[in-house]
Amino acid sequence: MKTSIRLIQQKLGVPADGIMGPRTLRAISSALGIKEIPSWPTQAEVRRGTSVFGAPGREDVLESILPAYPLYFEGRAVRSIRVHKLIAAHVQQALREVLEHYGLAEIQRLGLDQYGGSYNYRPTSGGGNSLSMHAWGIALDFAPRSNGLRVKSPRASLSHPDCTAWWEIWERHGAVSLGRERNYDWMHLQFARLS
Repeated sequence: MKTSIRLIQQKLGVPADGIMGPRTLRAISSALGIKEIPSWPTQAEVRRGTSVFGAPGREDVLESILPAYPLYFEGRAVRSIRVHKLIAAHVQQALREVLEHYGLAEIQRLGLDQYGGSYNYRPTSGGGNSLSMHAWGIALDFAPRSNGLRVKSPRASLSHPDCTAWWEIWERHGAVSLGRERNYDWMHLQFARLS
């Protein structure tokens, strides 16, 4: 299987790592002329303020949405999630698709009901002067206890094969996983391309 994926990747001009990740899916969609996967701006465009998301920290562009299944933040039930209004429908739909695919018992077993936050005006966790994508309300964290910033595959629970569908669902909505792209911060997904 990996050999077939590598051959496809070579034909499409993407890194031939044998993994059917977001870059490969975008390249296949592009080659087939499929426009269903939204193409969000890059992190650099977001940070420059030249993207559709505008300036960081704007409360007037945030929308509170109800999760499709029970989520818990540090043991407390989450009533709503605050995200940028441009991604709100995608987040709601992705969570509905997760529930439909996995069912509540499997969501709980995998820790997909453990929420780590969304909108938060703050710098990046890795240090430096850059603001996190959370400052625009375009990033969400899930299963933070077992998928911390420096936890890599295979220790990160969201890197396991039973979470592949989780990532594919988010990727269909244009979200990017730092774990799948860079093998760190597996809890984090964002609606901004890395480059």
